Amino acid sequence: MEKIKKFICLIPFLMYITFFFLYGLYYVLMTSLGYNRILSKSCFTLHYYKEVLNSKEFLESLIYTTKLNIISAFFAFVLTIIILYLVFLSKRRGYFYSKSFQKVIEAPVFVPYLVGAYGVLLLLMRRGIMSNILMQLGIIKSAQEFPILTNDHSGIGIIITYIWKALPFMTMMTLPIVFRVDKKWDSLGKLYNLSNYQFFRKIVLPLILPALSVSFFIVLTYLFASFETPYILGVTHPRVLSVSVFDMYTKGSLEARGKIMVMNIMISIISLFFGGMISLALKFFSKFENREW
Repeated sequence: MEKIKKFICLIPFLMYITFFFLYGLYYVLMTSLGYNRILSKSCFTLHYYKEVLNSKEFLESLIYTTKLNIISAFFAFVLTIIILYLVFLSKRRGYFYSKSFQKVIEAPVFVPYLVGAYGVLLLLMRRGIMSNILMQLGIIKSAQEFPILTNDHSGIGIIITYIWKALPFMTMMTLPIVFRVDKKWDSLGKLYNLSNYQFFRKIVLPLILPALSVSFFIVLTYLFASFETPYILGVTHPRVLSVSVFDMYTKGSLEARGKIMVMNIMISIISLFFGGMISLALKFFSKFENREW
């Protein structure tokens, strides 16, 4: 009875959210198909889809966005494994206090992407903090000798920010599993005379791989729709999809709304694809969960 009362109290909120979500979805879909009340000519057409999918600029943005996101998520994935290995060694040898280290790792999670992007910009721009420090030390003579790490065509600043933000998230997803490796696994390692590296590779790594794989796809899903970081640290060309949509929406005419909605649908489809990968990964690894523990 108590659950029914709670559900009844949530009905107004659920109706409000559902209405605006469904209306937004309806508006985006119908506009992409040519139905726009603002324009005098409004009829069903696939012209916007053909125009976007055949657009060189859209394909360049899609490739550029995919490249930045996969590189960032991959490096975050590898660095997470390295950090977890160091945590594992520390837990065995007592190099540092694991809980304090965990708090240091988790700190970037609470920093918004907007603040993180501005921080990287101030730190790594040619006349930024790092450049001034190197000039003060005499390593470089002028700011022109400092490499271009922000607002560059390769997206180095964007990748650095993405890794800095994704790394603690992946670590938080998997660090509790490392702490759960109890004495029975240590006894097993001693029985087979496994070194620390062998123990981590053969026992710990298979245990953290499911959570790490899921967090990898979660990061990819989020980064595809990320806007703040590439907007601050990116260049005018090439641009990621989210920035291209924003520029078209703010600077384009009403006739461009159809193309904008098509690009939004493309971003949503890609995000749903990665969401499906997360679901498949969860189903796949759940088969081995009971066997692992």
